[in-house]
Amino acid sequence: MTPARPVWQTVDVDGASMRVMTAGSGDPLLFLHGWGLSPRAYAEGITRLTGAGLQVIAPALPGFGGSDGPPLRGIDMVAYSRQVGRLLDVLRVEHPAFVVGHSFGGGVGIQLATDRPERVRSLTLINSIGGGPGNRSGLVDASWLRWMLGTLSELSPRDIARSTPGILRDFLPNALRKPLTLALTAKLALTVDLADEAAKLVATGVPVLFFWGDDDKLILPGALGSVVGALPNEVVEGRHGWLLSRPEEFASLVRDALVVHAMLERSKRGQALVLPKGSTLSDLIPPERRTTARRGRLAARA
Repeated sequence: MTPARPVWQTVDVDGASMRVMTAGSGDPLLFLHGWGLSPRAYAEGITRLTGAGLQVIAPALPGFGGSDGPPLRGIDMVAYSRQVGRLLDVLRVEHPAFVVGHSFGGGVGIQLATDRPERVRSLTLINSIGGGPGNRSGLVDASWLRWMLGTLSELSPRDIARSTPGILRDFLPNALRKPLTLALTAKLALTVDLADEAAKLVATGVPVLFFWGDDDKLILPGALGSVVGALPNEVVEGRHGWLLSRPEEFASLVRDALVVHAMLERSKRGQALVLPKGSTLSDLIPPERRTTARRGRLAARA
């Protein structure tokens, strides 16, 4: 099915402008992008999800992609969660959303589910921040400035030609328009610890599924690696930005994850799960994306 064409609009959220990309119709899927970027860099992948009967809602997070930023003294995950939650209110999204977050957006997703649980149906978190600082090191480099600069080189050589133009189209305007916001959010990404919040979400029955890149040089699971829901954390082949250069695989992975989450919802309601004989829910994530070897490499690095 041909992906729906994205539509951009500017939405006033409590006096602040937010740029929002929407596509398709159906059950809401909220996509939260990574640090320094905007939904535009992910458009090829997230618009493919509309073929699964989903309405994709992808805001440019405050301070990125033309959206007004939070006050410089008020940059924290709660501020981001509040603004995204209010955006859903203003857009009059009626039903809880499947929330998919990459990197910085993953942290925002965890906080949103904590602060506004009525707005979140499930969480699919890809290379998410939130593993915390220190010995549990959620991020590889101890220097936020070096880490910020390192994000620009976190593509494998084979992916550079396809992904770099889109990344630069997002990153450079963000850096020029709001350099302080960019620096402060990089520091936030390096230090925030959301493991307790994530564990509480799992304990309350929210479907949460983490995906980690086996060659990610920017973010390690850290304390989030010990947060496991009904399904084990998954490992995919690639670096931090793999989904930017492999949109087809990204869309397929998310569709599979949402099927699993929908079935978990059925189980929570007491409805029977109908699975192929001898299979489990984890088998619904295709095995070529989950190998013991890759899982072992990630554990060794962590």
